[in-house]
Amino acid sequence: MRGVTLRRYPDESFPKNIDFFDLKDFPIPTNLKENDLLIKVCYVSIDPVMRVWFSGAKTYIDTVHQGQVIPAFGCGVVAESKSKRFNKGDLVLGALDCADYCVRSANTIFKLPAVKSKHDPNLPLFLSVYGVTGITALKGLHQIPKENLPTKESKKTLVVSSAAGSTGSFALQIGKYWGYRTVGIVSSRDKKDFVLSLGADACVCYNDTLDSNGVVDTDKLTKLIKQAAPEGIDAMYDNSGEEVLDAVLPAMNKGAFIVLCGATATYYTWKNRGGLKNLSHFITKQIKAEGILYFGQKNAIMESFKEMNELVMGKHIQHKEEFINGLENVTLGLQKVFLGKNLGRVIVKLDNEVPLPKF
Repeated sequence: MRGVTLRRYPDESFPKNIDFFDLKDFPIPTNLKENDLLIKVCYVSIDPVMRVWFSGAKTYIDTVHQGQVIPAFGCGVVAESKSKRFNKGDLVLGALDCADYCVRSANTIFKLPAVKSKHDPNLPLFLSVYGVTGITALKGLHQIPKENLPTKESKKTLVVSSAAGSTGSFALQIGKYWGYRTVGIVSSRDKKDFVLSLGADACVCYNDTLDSNGVVDTDKLTKLIKQAAPEGIDAMYDNSGEEVLDAVLPAMNKGAFIVLCGATATYYTWKNRGGLKNLSHFITKQIKAEGILYFGQKNAIMESFKEMNELVMGKHIQHKEEFINGLENVTLGLQKVFLGKNLGRVIVKLDNEVPLPKF
């Protein structure tokens, strides 16, 4: 079997320089412990949080060490089971490895509903609209208090940062379906066009506000946001943090609510964060914020699958995936995501026996 390992922690040359990883050969694990699963990995997704994992920081998964096979959210099929709850051939989802096979405790993995074969083209959608990203968008929006939700009598505005990404694009579309006036915030013009094609009422490109040092000018970005949301902002689904969040705060209405899902702006400089200069707006406008994390919450994903499936089948949500073929091209996927060249979810197909889906 083969696996992609972390040769050394990336420096500031990443992601233009991708030479921090190796593709190595390993023996397929054979000595499984009680409750272990040997999983044949079919697909893995490329997530912004992987940049934090590659720094050696401890997050909601164990620290990734140099020389280790790099982890990724993935789906696959059980090749061998030492658990009473899983059988050989079960399709599973979890934090797997960028490798042909990996071993995981059954306690960290859950069985996939609705798909019966690894050849089902819907399988990789459990790394997208039916997986952690889609469910996080849906469950996160459900955290918004009733008073911040739109009604026929009271129109509300929702702003979504990193709106062209996997989670952001789903949050924006669900918000639109719920009746919000939706405003996306993205980095580039092509992403702006993509977000508008999803039905957003307006979209702001923060690269239009960069100063001579390539840093977002929060005051300029605030002006653009206020132009896009003239009635003010009642709710925010934030995937960015830092300057983007900072720029939104002056445009928020009293009693606004923020769902804190991600902090992509800090993923390159997580040790040297700039902070929020507009933090006082939390006090003067009585803004509330709540951080969310659904990784590992099996019940949350299972409970939300039906609702998300109804949204997809009802054509209320578009899902966009970019598929890359082959374990040897995992690093190309990393580069695409971290250079901001992706629209929607980037998924790498590892198993030669499964199809390269076309949606």
